[in-house]
Amino acid sequence: MIRKLLLLSVAVVVLGGCAPTPYWTLTDDLNRVMKSTSFEMNVPEGWSRTTAADTWERVTIDDKPQTILLEAVTATRDGLGIHSITVTRRYPDTAFPTIKKKSTPKMLPLEAADLYVSELRKRSGLERLKVLSNKPAHINGKQAFQLVMEFKNDDGLRIRIVSHGFVDKTGFYTINYRAPVLYYYDRDYADYARLVRSFRQLKGAFDPPPQMPAWAKLFT
Repeated sequence: MIRKLLLLSVAVVVLGGCAPTPYWTLTDDLNRVMKSTSFEMNVPEGWSRTTAADTWERVTIDDKPQTILLEAVTATRDGLGIHSITVTRRYPDTAFPTIKKKSTPKMLPLEAADLYVSELRKRSGLERLKVLSNKPAHINGKQAFQLVMEFKNDDGLRIRIVSHGFVDKTGFYTINYRAPVLYYYDRDYADYARLVRSFRQLKGAFDPPPQMPAWAKLFT
């Protein structure tokens, strides 16, 4: 009886056209573009990626959880617990939320990189973050930075983060690759580098920022 009820429930969802869009999709030759309102890029074949951008996150500022608007997409080959690539656009007023700093169009890439490191260090679990290098780079024709950082997790495993980022009048953009130094980082770095080279800013980046959803105001 229970089995029949489960099958009936599935049939109702499918026939009614109400099946939700999956959060993850596997990338192949016909499904490589990971896109948000403000940007898009090509994801390597065999990686899984989010089907739509996250548009908010909860951040603790002065010991108070707050809702921050953003755009963020994620890709992984072996699971988020192992490694990931995350592409994020933060709006100017909340570019560095936990240290309460804004981004400006005139901000130099290396200045933005320093603020970003401070932001990461203040977030839970990254207080021991070490900067291995901070140098100029280019993303989609824009002046940018390339940060290489490292920390040890609670098990003593060395985790490396490489981050490319830039600032313009539409906000602060970062492309992060995070993986254990042991085996995974070197194995997939070339895939990350190709993704960075494919990054393209879209016209939607210059649209007015969205309004905070009404539900989010209840928690902010």
